[in-house]
Amino acid sequence: MSPKRVPSKFRFKTTDSIGAAAAEDDSEFLKTCFVDTGVLEILKDINDRRLIVLGRTGAGKSALLSILEQTEGGRVVRISPEQLALTYVANSTILNFFSTIGVNLDPFFKLLWRHVLTIEILTHHFQQAPENRPLLDRLRELFLGASKQDKDMRQAIRYLEEWGQSFWQDTEFRVKEITNQLETQLDAEIKATLGQKAASIGSGIKSAERFTESERTELVSRGQDIISKAQVQDLHKVLRLLDSVLNDKQRRYYLIVDGLDENWVEERLRYKLIMALMQTARDFSEVRHAKVVVALRRDLIERVFRLTRDSGFQEEKYQSLYLPLVWKKDQILEVLDKRIAHLVRMRYSQATAVTHRDVLPKEFRRMKIGDYISSIAQRPRDIIAFFNACIAAASNHSKLGAPELRLAEGEYSRKRVSAIADEWSADHPTLIDFATILQRRPPSFKVGTITDDDIQNLCLDVAAENPGGTGLTQSAMQVVDGPMSPKHFKFLLVRTFYQVGLVGLKIAPHETESWVDELGRSVSFPEINDQTSVVVHPAFRRALGVRE
Repeated sequence: MSPKRVPSKFRFKTTDSIGAAAAEDDSEFLKTCFVDTGVLEILKDINDRRLIVLGRTGAGKSALLSILEQTEGGRVVRISPEQLALTYVANSTILNFFSTIGVNLDPFFKLLWRHVLTIEILTHHFQQAPENRPLLDRLRELFLGASKQDKDMRQAIRYLEEWGQSFWQDTEFRVKEITNQLETQLDAEIKATLGQKAASIGSGIKSAERFTESERTELVSRGQDIISKAQVQDLHKVLRLLDSVLNDKQRRYYLIVDGLDENWVEERLRYKLIMALMQTARDFSEVRHAKVVVALRRDLIERVFRLTRDSGFQEEKYQSLYLPLVWKKDQILEVLDKRIAHLVRMRYSQATAVTHRDVLPKEFRRMKIGDYISSIAQRPRDIIAFFNACIAAASNHSKLGAPELRLAEGEYSRKRVSAIADEWSADHPTLIDFATILQRRPPSFKVGTITDDDIQNLCLDVAAENPGGTGLTQSAMQVVDGPMSPKHFKFLLVRTFYQVGLVGLKIAPHETESWVDELGRSVSFPEINDQTSVVVHPAFRRALGVRE
């Protein structure tokens, strides 16, 4: 591959880049440089039940949904969690009161998602109608008759008639409307059960303590009955109606939900709503020509399962819904090459396709350049961030050498450490404080080389800086106070480093190192011992002070 492929006048500028880390800011490069690993066709297949796009931060979830939106045009309905006005639900005094006394609100959350998704898709399908009346008229015309099925359809239409005025309102309006209706029903039960005491109701525990045990028991029973039965049967019939309306396989619809890892509602409620969304998306498979597509980070879905599971929960039921985003070496290099070529072509339209081999040295750190790149950048966002760092280090150069790569590697490594700290902050807010145990160690070392003194000093330092912390910090306090041994914490720490992707593990001498994958498969605690080899991920070595 000759360097002559790069135009003789070409020089990298400080303002150059090969795209943005976030898909919503990357439209110019994304449309031209998208690399399909085979998942796009799976996602487009209405009959394929894999509908939860699963991946770590930067794996390309939002980019994939953007391409789906571009290729399927008007058949894609995008629903943003921020549009749902769910802070209104979170701040509901009545709902909070019933939750406090022990009523399970999960059926209402499922009802909320079903209602929003159903109205969105019907509105989209009949969007040519100037008002709600033509929509309902068309549905009535479709389902006249005396058969039992038609009777169910008419009941479904009556449900839609009840919400007819909201068809052409925004999603926020609909969420408030259905929440208000439930609040009205629950408020009536409160007044019927408590009489004059109902006026003293608040949303907290103290409010619940004002009532007798029999009053609370009666409220829980009546409230749960209302929430569990609230139009669920009618809405189930609406799904059947949807299936009948959307009977043209050439007019398939996709309802995509992204941005669930952002702070669109308070944490406790967010996990319950995500769980309800996954259940609703699974139920929507009854509608043959519509598919709900949900993008989720692996760490977030693990947190949802951990914090919302009940006694009958079975995680394996959801695994058939996963569409994990996994990138191979040649695919990552293809992402890089397409973006480099696009950058050069924007300035020199007649330029031959330029690849990483034309602008990078053949080898770096005693590795072929392709092997080196794929070892430190294994997802699209990583490769974009790494090469943008290369461009910054090679300003006014047409090609990078080893000095520029070393500069870029350091900057990229620091940003990757910051990114992984942000990604896992909800579970392990002090993750990087504990990662200092890796400083001045070789890239690969035995667990046994970490001594009890190393662990005790580390736990004391972190616990002193973060009293009352959660996750690893909470376990570190147990080491300081005595209930947990340094050795047990050491194995716990190594397993956590593995789960978040900081390190790989070599369990047995005859095996190669294992790395956590996009499905979150992990090693079990008993598999880790002092003879286990720890391999620090190349992307983090510079920033963590690992010896090369």
